[in-house]
Amino acid sequence: MAEPYKNNAEHLLAELACLDLLIQREIVRLRLPASDTHDVFKGMYISDADVDRIFQTPEEPGSEELTAHAAALARETDARRLCSLEQGVPLALPHVALLFGLSGFEQRLLLLALAPEVDPKYERLFGYLHDDISRRRMTVGLALRLLCETSTERLARMNVFSPQAPLFRTGLMKLLNRDETLLRRSLALDDMTLNYMLGVNGSDPEFHLCVRVFSGLETLQDLRWKTSFKDQLLNLIQQFVEHDLRSEKRLVFHFYGPFGTGKKSLAGALCRALGVSMLVVDMQELLQRFADVENALRSIFRHALLHQAAVYLDHFDVLTAEEGKPASYRHALLRLMEQMSWMVFLGTESAWRPGALFSHHEFVAVGLPAPDAAERKHIWMALANDVVCSPDVDWEDLSIKFRLTPGRMKSAFHSASSLARLRNRESVAISRDDLYSGCRSQSNCKLAALAQKIAPHYRWSDIVLPRAALAQLHEICAHLRHRQRVYSEWGFESKLSRGKGLCALFYGQSGVGKTMAAEVLASELNLEIYKIDLSSVVSKYIGETEKNLSRIFQEAEDSNAILFFDEADALFGKRSEVKDAHDRYANIEINYLLQRVEEFDGLVVLATNLRRNIDDGFFRRMHFAVEFPFPDEAHRYRIWKQHIPQSAPLGGDIDLDYLAKRFAFSGGNIRNVVVNAAFLAAQNSGQIHMEHLIRATKREFEKIGKLCTENDFSPFQSMLRETGDSFDECETAGAQ
Repeated sequence: MAEPYKNNAEHLLAELACLDLLIQREIVRLRLPASDTHDVFKGMYISDADVDRIFQTPEEPGSEELTAHAAALARETDARRLCSLEQGVPLALPHVALLFGLSGFEQRLLLLALAPEVDPKYERLFGYLHDDISRRRMTVGLALRLLCETSTERLARMNVFSPQAPLFRTGLMKLLNRDETLLRRSLALDDMTLNYMLGVNGSDPEFHLCVRVFSGLETLQDLRWKTSFKDQLLNLIQQFVEHDLRSEKRLVFHFYGPFGTGKKSLAGALCRALGVSMLVVDMQELLQRFADVENALRSIFRHALLHQAAVYLDHFDVLTAEEGKPASYRHALLRLMEQMSWMVFLGTESAWRPGALFSHHEFVAVGLPAPDAAERKHIWMALANDVVCSPDVDWEDLSIKFRLTPGRMKSAFHSASSLARLRNRESVAISRDDLYSGCRSQSNCKLAALAQKIAPHYRWSDIVLPRAALAQLHEICAHLRHRQRVYSEWGFESKLSRGKGLCALFYGQSGVGKTMAAEVLASELNLEIYKIDLSSVVSKYIGETEKNLSRIFQEAEDSNAILFFDEADALFGKRSEVKDAHDRYANIEINYLLQRVEEFDGLVVLATNLRRNIDDGFFRRMHFAVEFPFPDEAHRYRIWKQHIPQSAPLGGDIDLDYLAKRFAFSGGNIRNVVVNAAFLAAQNSGQIHMEHLIRATKREFEKIGKLCTENDFSPFQSMLRETGDSFDECETAGAQ
């Protein structure tokens, strides 16, 4: 009964001892008579005495004796290796041979390439056998001399060094010195193979920036998907393992869905249920960091095979383009998958049809949608079990307003927890505002680059509107708050074939409060609002406007944000009769907008000065059309009063009744007058008086181009004369 090896190192040393005998045999064959070389050349060559000291032999054995000794030691090594494997001792070389289908000859080549990495004596021995001290690695020619007895056998073994042979096709070994003949080319182990053989956990640092071992601890039972769905996937893999694992077919899963839906978690849980690890590869990062993408992928699949791990290719969207390099990378990926893998996961955000790429394999596409509001509420409450939250947190409201995926919800909780600790180190209870801020941090990733973010400052108490307009604004908020109940609980979702979003039109003259109303909605709903910059959207190039709009709507859906289109008639104008190509493409843009607004799942607010300029097709898609009338005297009084802060230093001579009755200003004009008057007061008396408001009013008239006379400011025209304001160029009154 052979004695098993204690560990991998003991086995490698035993294998190298067998090679030592073959090397010594080759030395005997090549040994020349002792040289009379003078010591002046010491260090420039390897002498016979140097070699004798390495092997420490009292007398030189014969070639036949060494051959017999090597064969006996090889038999002993094989027996001990077999015993070790039976007893479960992990040995690297047999494992690599099994995984990559290596012959005994190829295993010995691995050992010859490994030898100088283990002991520097082999560098001197190889230099001696090459009769060249600079050639310290094993070469193809020397390997054939050591491992083959005859020229015929050497010639037959030449195919082992082909690029398509297992050692080189998989990248386990490299042939150096491309400018040399094949026999003179050196053999070297790939760094990953070398580390694995030596039991060292190390690789290129850039490799770890693109590749990591999935560390999720969730089991299939922990995931949110239905049990029947998870069991179906697991049964599919188990059936493949039982019936098709040894065939040429491979199992390819394509998991697609928004970021954070749990694609990696599901793949990792499936691997965990099977008892295998999973290697996650960031394809986007890999393409940026490695010029030779195919070689990088080869290293990744080799690493996965060595560690018996499945491969998850994250951000695979970068390789789904139909032409160019992505297509060639996909075919390289297919070849590597067929050579060194049995199960691969492809993770994308969008659905993808691979055509005939995986036609000879088991390809399974699985859509993983984002959770609905009911699921989100359940996930929020489950996440809250591990933290302390304020009792005022409304989980249902949070789940309705923010359409986050589970991954983003976890990140939102981390962000909210950090905000809570920053606010109060003694108490780490997460407040409602912390959670809303955390959610917003996860939902505005890209939209800020496409639109202008508005920081809402106004509340209901700040806006002055007729009762009917205010009622409609409150109805918009109620619509968004209760859509989960109406659509899901009451079943109205089954009656809607497209988006369940909300579109509102705000129309009225400039300065009557349309933008302010949009900010009030954002404040009330605790959502972010983005104003669409038409200059970044509209393009003279055909099709570019639609592309820009598509990106905006897509990012808005992902960002859970309100889209605010100011001067909306520039985009949502009436379709015209087609007289030329320009008209046709202009109508295509409007038709696209009609379609996209109808499919949008959030809140869109359109603001326009002229309601009649909006295309009729949009009105069918609008849930609300809110008119913002020009304020009458009573509303102007409230606006004047609303725009003056309580902390402002006011003089006793201010007459708001006079200002509201005398000057027909919109809310925007009134705001400008109040602010300008405050600066005039700051420069003069330090207190706001009627004089400052009158002067600021005249400046506002001049700015907007309305003519005025002294009588329009009666009985306060003297305040203007004292400051030097002239009415020489005014011909008629414009205040009324």
